[in-house]
Amino acid sequence: MKKRKKSLKTKLKIKAITLAKLRAKERDGYICQKCDKEVSGRNCHGSHVIPVSQDGRLACDVLNIKAMCTHCHMFWWHKDPLAAQPWFKSKFPDRWKYLQKERINNLKKGAIQISFYEQILEELG
Repeated sequence: MKKRKKSLKTKLKIKAITLAKLRAKERDGYICQKCDKEVSGRNCHGSHVIPVSQDGRLACDVLNIKAMCTHCHMFWWHKDPLAAQPWFKSKFPDRWKYLQKERINNLKKGAIQISFYEQILEELG
């Protein structure tokens, strides 16, 4: 089976999200924001607060990403979202308010263009 080539937009999106996750991990000092353990390599996940499926623009926003260890990310954040969201809201109230405001603003902006990802990459570069 022939593998489909990724579009330029998809390649830029992946690069932008990867770079945003790296910047968030650096900001958090490679410390899991839930259990406070130092994390590195494959054990350090860049976890989105607002899922990529809910807001594509916030997927590249460093404030929408937190460093988490594999265990907290996979077995707490994703397994118990009803507890995870209130936890984030109480630990990071200003970031939570910002993300909620941005979600509303992003609904009005329409489809994401290639130029959006180019701008993000330039800002995070």
